[in-house]
Amino acid sequence: MKQCYTLTGLDVLGKIRSYIRLLTVTLLYVTFALPASAQGGGKAVSGIVKDDTGNPLIGVTVTVPGTTKGTTTDANGTYTINADNSESLNFSYVGYKTQTIHVNNQSTIDVTMSEDNTSLEEVVVVGYGVQKRRDIVGAVETLSTKGLEERMGSSMSISRSLQGAIPGLTMTFSDGKPNRGATVRIRGAENSIGSGGSALVMVDGVETDMSTVNPDDIESITVLKDASSTAVYGARGTFGVILLTTKKPQKGSAKVTYNGTFTFYKRATKPQMVTNGYDYTTSFLESYVNAFGKDPSNINNVFKFSRTWYDELARRNNDPSYEKWRVNNRNAYEYFGNTNWYDVFYKDYTTGHQHNISVTGGGDVASYYVSGRMFEQDGIYNAGDEKYQQFNVKAKGIVNVKPWLRVENTTDFMYRYSHQPTGHTGISTTPMTVSRMLNHQAYPVALVTNPDGTWTEAAVYTGWAGFVEGNSWRKDRKFDMNNRTAVTIDLLKDVLVAAADVSFYFNQTDRRQAVNSYTYYTGPDSSGERPSGSLYEERSYNRQKVASSATLTYTPRLGDNHSLSIMGGWNIEDYTYKSNLMSREGIIIPGKPNFSLLEGEAMTLKDNGSYDWGLVGAFYRVSYSYKGKYLLEASGRYDGNSKFPSNQRWGFFPSGSVGLRISEENFMKNANWLDNLKIRASVGSAGNGLINDAYAYLSTMSIAQSSLLNNGSVFNYTQAPSPIPKSLTWEKATTYDLGLDFEAFNGRLNFSADIYRKKTTDMYVVGEELPAVFGNSAPKGNYADMRTDGWEASLSWRDSHKVAGKTLSYNIKVAVWDNTSKITRYTAKTGTLSTNYSINYYEGMTLGEMWGYKCDGLFQSDEEAQTWANYSKFTNRSATWQAGDPRYLDLNGDGYVNNGNNTIYDHGDLVKIGNTTPRYSYSIQGGVRWNGIGISMMWQGVGKRDWYPAKESGYFWGQYGRPYSMALPWHNSDRWSPTNRGAYWPRLVGYSASDSGLILAQPNTRYVQDASYIRLKNLTIDYNFPKELVNKIGLQALKIYVSGENLLTFSPLKKYAKNYDPEGIYAGDADYGTNKFGSDNFGDGDGYPVMKSYTIGLSITF
Repeated sequence: MKQCYTLTGLDVLGKIRSYIRLLTVTLLYVTFALPASAQGGGKAVSGIVKDDTGNPLIGVTVTVPGTTKGTTTDANGTYTINADNSESLNFSYVGYKTQTIHVNNQSTIDVTMSEDNTSLEEVVVVGYGVQKRRDIVGAVETLSTKGLEERMGSSMSISRSLQGAIPGLTMTFSDGKPNRGATVRIRGAENSIGSGGSALVMVDGVETDMSTVNPDDIESITVLKDASSTAVYGARGTFGVILLTTKKPQKGSAKVTYNGTFTFYKRATKPQMVTNGYDYTTSFLESYVNAFGKDPSNINNVFKFSRTWYDELARRNNDPSYEKWRVNNRNAYEYFGNTNWYDVFYKDYTTGHQHNISVTGGGDVASYYVSGRMFEQDGIYNAGDEKYQQFNVKAKGIVNVKPWLRVENTTDFMYRYSHQPTGHTGISTTPMTVSRMLNHQAYPVALVTNPDGTWTEAAVYTGWAGFVEGNSWRKDRKFDMNNRTAVTIDLLKDVLVAAADVSFYFNQTDRRQAVNSYTYYTGPDSSGERPSGSLYEERSYNRQKVASSATLTYTPRLGDNHSLSIMGGWNIEDYTYKSNLMSREGIIIPGKPNFSLLEGEAMTLKDNGSYDWGLVGAFYRVSYSYKGKYLLEASGRYDGNSKFPSNQRWGFFPSGSVGLRISEENFMKNANWLDNLKIRASVGSAGNGLINDAYAYLSTMSIAQSSLLNNGSVFNYTQAPSPIPKSLTWEKATTYDLGLDFEAFNGRLNFSADIYRKKTTDMYVVGEELPAVFGNSAPKGNYADMRTDGWEASLSWRDSHKVAGKTLSYNIKVAVWDNTSKITRYTAKTGTLSTNYSINYYEGMTLGEMWGYKCDGLFQSDEEAQTWANYSKFTNRSATWQAGDPRYLDLNGDGYVNNGNNTIYDHGDLVKIGNTTPRYSYSIQGGVRWNGIGISMMWQGVGKRDWYPAKESGYFWGQYGRPYSMALPWHNSDRWSPTNRGAYWPRLVGYSASDSGLILAQPNTRYVQDASYIRLKNLTIDYNFPKELVNKIGLQALKIYVSGENLLTFSPLKKYAKNYDPEGIYAGDADYGTNKFGSDNFGDGDGYPVMKSYTIGLSITF
């Protein structure tokens, strides 16, 4: 039995849980029980705040420094606040210079605010605090969601809107499914080949799944890239941190904002295939005969083939007046169709809509922000009721209990639901993708229904019958609840501040799947069923996390020349995960699967993997600045993780950084055009403890059930204990960073660049091989190191001019980033090379490298093919190699073309032919705004990436894979023949690319594809109605907009891989399994299609 071992010192968790619950309830009561009242004491002061052009500014924050009194300007730019004559008013607004004005017996104070294009005074959210941008010495990038607002309406989460938005941040999706989560990488295509690990995503200080957050709630995004910036997050932030800050409550009368969109979705790349039954069958026949040298008896396994039928097909193809079916002399149906199965399954377009509403307001004592969102996207299939929904509710409250005491509570609820129709070839809860079934059973000659309306076998086999009848499906439900309560105490005003918070996360996810059989007719009186039975399954996943942290920040007043801030704190986290699986065959009523209505004997009921673990850490950060030009920062963290043995579970991870603002030096004082020139350098380390097995350091003995009978029954037994590694402790990532920040011409010109090296050591991988007589495989441990080198740069320009008396503003930004990773230590010495179908590593390997054969064109004669080097490595169903087959080079001259033993020591004729890692990622963003009209766009792309289509990738290989697979038009027009010797494609031979041992399934220089691309990721046009007009109808703001995503794509893939989207070349559907490269049901591009979208939106503020 596995036992849970928690941290030394973490046993207090059980005791503090009751305290945490009590504290949470108490703070919740304080937050919402106190009234949102008052503007405080003093006399009323009012006025109007305008910009340089005389237009009123909405939402300007007006505060009385040193008090909790504050308000915001309304739609007319007016405000009212209570203040004493001896006090001052502070006016602040993003993008404008802050002003402070003494009251001095004034009852009316009107203010004109000037634009401040520089970003030096911008406050940036960092770990456990904020800093002004001018003082930051780490690699930190911020993004306001104001530029993303119109993009977010077409997606369930903000993840897709972040593609290309921030240098060094790479968001990839395995396909285009609406609820598909992103793989988030900061500075590296792969963070660790051992424990893995993604960037930490924090929302208002709470670790959160980015895909569950309401995009409309987000105010700003900060990305912490280097170890110096992430050190205070310790093990959780090893590979970068993304801080999402949600909108704060705005003081004043209640303000209601509605934002709604309606979206049309269309497949970005629509596959092309031969739909004429005769043409398809003709190429099928050629593919099959070239492979076997004889006629087939079937098309695949059920559709009968004969020359008599084929001749009849030709006759009916020449005369469209004939029926597309007949009953033969065996009383069986024969079909002669031209069915476009793609159009049978897929809609031309689908739709979706989302609605957001938020309310904010309050006074000096209490303020609030409440929001709700509903997102729904319909499916892409013509039947099956596919649907994706997400609902969000958020409540945030801030209570200033005393001038020195602030209490804040944030509560989030998220509910997600999806219903997907599924197709099955057997009694299994792993569905078949539609792409897979189009490749296996969707022959154009087959019809969907028989003349009497019954299903054909093809309709049932492909899964279409199940889609229509609606009784085979997968339903996923996910419910998240996040609650965080925080207390901030000013022990000494602006000098000593204490903060503490406690958060609770709860998730309940369940998956239900039903598999039913459907009846088909092969003749008027003959029928069958597929699959041969039925099954119902339920899986449940429960996650809980309790976390608490506390910090103390000391900022002494040292005069104008010196600035010092010291912060220290600790945090503690406790995770619990439980999963159960129940399934049983024999659904009695297909439309009502329920465990009370099942009758099968095959049944499963088990724990499906449960564990708990804990993490505790203490951290510090010291920041010092001299005259605002010499900057120093040191930070560190001491972490403990219950996943490691007691003598290896603790680790200390320090970091340090320095900065020099050259622009503040005396010799630069006459450079009035220069706003900021800063050089910064940092080095730091962090630990990664995200190993999958919470008990890997223990030798465990699993209990299993025998497959043999003993005295007429099965029996339980205990398996031999598993070996444990010599070393099991933190993976360690040490990052070295050198950066430059440049800002000039009053913030118009900005340039930022970084070069970095990241060393990831002690990665958790399989160790040195054990002797075969040991009887067990080597355990995983800290047996590998990796080095990542990279750089990133961004350049932007923004300006404004007067055009026809109106301000025309514009901006453009170009960003480029790149990195490579290399294995510098790997204890296991097998040296096995990676293939298209398995991932392996060796010392000295560059991640993503592709090994393959050099292809020197195609054989031009049978004699040349048969006297070439020995090709026995490649399975060949044809008796001999012939003219038109690929000609691989025998590079080592041994008379054989092969891969040796597929190791770095003996790789035969293999050479490095490419790399699958995306290189030179880039984005180009720009926008123009004039007289309320705005136009913005973003191009995003990858400059270099190689891809070799794996076996089972029917959209590329067509009938070079399985002969009965889809026929692709360009295979027929550009295929080798004696009269077309310069063709790209070889002669058509089936089963050349369907198994890993086949000649085309092996990567080679001829058919490796360039998967680089540039894509118009977004184009948005919006119009803000004049404030004078909207005020007349009782509104504060009104905006309409149209937006498009993935509108244009340019890629070399479109030459030979026309059916592929450059962002959709991954294997299979991740809902049905991962890392199954090229296996049946996991061909490249078989997942959910990448979509382009057209959105219309409306935003109203009351």
